[in-house]
Amino acid sequence: MKGALLALLLAGTASAADYALPSPPPGPHVDYWADQIEFDETKSTLHLCGGVTIKDSTMTIKGQDFWIDISSRTGRSAQPFILNDGLSAVYGESGEFDFAKRTGRLSRASMGIASWRIHARQAQLYPDRRIEYRAANFTSCDRVPPDYRFRASSVRIVPGKHLLAKNTLFYLGKAPVLYLPIFYHSLDPNRRLQWRFQPGVDRRSGYYLKGTLTTRLSETTYSKIFDDYYTNLGFGLGGEVDHRAGPDSRGSLFGYRIHEDGTVNNRWGLFGGGYKDLGSSFSLQGRIQFQSDPSFTNHYVRSDIFRLTPNLVNSAALTRNFSKGMVRLIYAREDVLNPVNPNRFVKNIESTPRLEAASASLRIWKLPWLNTFTGFADNNFNNSRLHLEKSVNAAWTGTRSFHIARGVNFTPSLNYSETYYNRFDLTNFATSETSQNRNSLLGRWTASNNLRFNTPLGDIDATHSYGKRLKPDGFTEDTENADKGVEQNAVTLADVFMPASRMWARLSTGYDYRTFRDHSLTFDQRIRPITTDVSWQSSKSLAFAFHNDYQLGPGKGENRTVIGDVQWGDEQGVSLRGGVGYNLSSPATSYQSLDFSFAPSSPTWRLAVGLRTLVVTPHGLSSAQRMRLFEKELTWSRRWHDFYTKIVARVRPGGVGELTARIEFKFGTSDPRQAPHRDWESEWFPGRAKESDDLRP
Repeated sequence: MKGALLALLLAGTASAADYALPSPPPGPHVDYWADQIEFDETKSTLHLCGGVTIKDSTMTIKGQDFWIDISSRTGRSAQPFILNDGLSAVYGESGEFDFAKRTGRLSRASMGIASWRIHARQAQLYPDRRIEYRAANFTSCDRVPPDYRFRASSVRIVPGKHLLAKNTLFYLGKAPVLYLPIFYHSLDPNRRLQWRFQPGVDRRSGYYLKGTLTTRLSETTYSKIFDDYYTNLGFGLGGEVDHRAGPDSRGSLFGYRIHEDGTVNNRWGLFGGGYKDLGSSFSLQGRIQFQSDPSFTNHYVRSDIFRLTPNLVNSAALTRNFSKGMVRLIYAREDVLNPVNPNRFVKNIESTPRLEAASASLRIWKLPWLNTFTGFADNNFNNSRLHLEKSVNAAWTGTRSFHIARGVNFTPSLNYSETYYNRFDLTNFATSETSQNRNSLLGRWTASNNLRFNTPLGDIDATHSYGKRLKPDGFTEDTENADKGVEQNAVTLADVFMPASRMWARLSTGYDYRTFRDHSLTFDQRIRPITTDVSWQSSKSLAFAFHNDYQLGPGKGENRTVIGDVQWGDEQGVSLRGGVGYNLSSPATSYQSLDFSFAPSSPTWRLAVGLRTLVVTPHGLSSAQRMRLFEKELTWSRRWHDFYTKIVARVRPGGVGELTARIEFKFGTSDPRQAPHRDWESEWFPGRAKESDDLRP
């Protein structure tokens, strides 16, 4: 009859029409359902037929025909059935089980776990839910027949942990292409380990193989280990830790070292940054940038925006915020290229340490102005000085705003400061004075008046600043030096104009009124640089930015800095970006960049081209002559059904001529949280934002 007879096998008693079932031995019980049940008292066996379901505490078996031996607590079936233990499902055409030992053996077995499908001649079940397959084929491709598959002598599955295969042959279609003695893949939905390899060839380094082991330490932290081999240079080793637990706890640290066999040089770099809210209004932040030589990033950190690093900046700060102010303890250091040996850096500026304090804008008694108090204590090294400068400063600023008329505001401010110096800087004061003034106080005062006009042409600020220096240890003006003690006497004019919601422009200049005892300034020298900034984003796909710094000069002026950038399109589709750059510090050259990418509407593949050129400008920007293409980069990537490919060809100065390929099989689905977060990393390493799908720096 249809309708299952529910009984307790091995743990309870049941009744039949003609006889009573024997009492089961002690131990965990098994529930079973079937359309028909036959009991053989002489053999202590149950025969379950039709719609059979057997369930114990760890697994559920469903089939059509089962024999169960009550005395030995075993079962067998010569017909197909399905076993499900909550973590995986296994199909067998026949099999046998030991319910007491929680073991089993299945013939012609198949399994689905995560995105993997396994077919094997035999499967062995173990008490810890581990499953061992013999003569197995497995794949994660959902096509029939699959695009690729593995065949292994044995496959061990630990649900929720890993898949381990031995003597594995990899097939593309029907063709065997690769033998692997061991194949390992994590089945952890929050996979902690990823190991990837990237082969390539470089004109300087030779053939290479770069390995990256990514370990997810927690939901907020992951690490990387870089293990590389170059045929011309030897082994390189590096590591990285990335952390982000919200905006109040974030940071990244990356280091790499290689002893180059070909050059016998030790090349290394250490970079990073971080911010941590320590609670109780304390916070800690820092930046790390050390490297052995300026071209280290060009050779080993090719995502860096600087091919040759011009300077190194390191800093750390511990901040304590109060309700009406803050105190900050700072370490800061800058290294620049050594003029004697341009392949090395030399310390230029260092504060060890610097203590700063500042108050909020305060009302004192019933005074009509706002008061701000600041101060610092600094122990400063400067490569241009012959001594270590120790200084302590205290300053007060009073500010008040007046509404003159509609759209017109007037804001005067007065600042007074006293600074203690252990010794005066020769570059700022006359030699005769500095030889006599040590351990002295120096006073300064500055008066500033700002007039702001809110007009249809923008917010116009007209500001006059006048600042004087007092004599050491006195309150009289220092009129004996070349600048007559006047450190500021200038008018500045600035206009910020927003003709549209997506566009703004800024124009500023000024005029210097100072006079000197030992020289005079011409009109061109008194006019401050005319700076122009324009930013326009017409839509999500088009943006433009421009900056120009122009200085008047005899006959004609000159552009000190020119920067332009235009972007169009979608980075995941068709896009175009171009830029120009010029700086008076390198007047003989200007630089241009062009980046182009193309991808279809369904982005299965993408082609990107990057070009960098320079134009020879022997007499400034207006004397442009020949152009030279000095950097080229081509990237092609394709997302296939089962794997991802990326090929990069790159040519740069410094011996960089690189061709690298990346082939990555999907091997099932994975939790996107396990992947490295390029947005975490790009905060500290801006160059990585471009290569959002790479694990390498």
